[in-house]
Amino acid sequence: MPQTFIVDQRATFEAVAFLSAEPKMVFGSRDRQETSADGTPKWTVELVAGFRQFGKVTSEVIKVGVTSHKNPGEGLTMYTPVHLVNFTVGVNPPEERTNDRGQKKIVGGTAWYRCDEIRSALAPAPAK
Repeated sequence: MPQTFIVDQRATFEAVAFLSAEPKMVFGSRDRQETSADGTPKWTVELVAGFRQFGKVTSEVIKVGVTSHKNPGEGLTMYTPVHLVNFTVGVNPPEERTNDRGQKKIVGGTAWYRCDEIRSALAPAPAK
């Protein structure tokens, strides 16, 4: 079964707005930004997403991963409506692990989000 899905933002969300963008730091580090295999810096972008559920709009803050040589939030102010280019949702499948004391625990089973780029929905689309 596929573990990643490309999402149609317009069909899924009523609105998506930018909150913040921060470098994604290497786990346990305060000064080293994580990078992709090709050396591109990774960023964590926080967004507020409104979606229709049971006939009403519900909002939730989501964190979306972006790889970019520049800050993906550059030029965006808080609450700017945005479009997520190639918005992808993935699922880490649940798995059972045993720790060094023999205790079993279920890990995973969580969703993650990423996109290639974040664009202001207020700006004209780039020419192709």
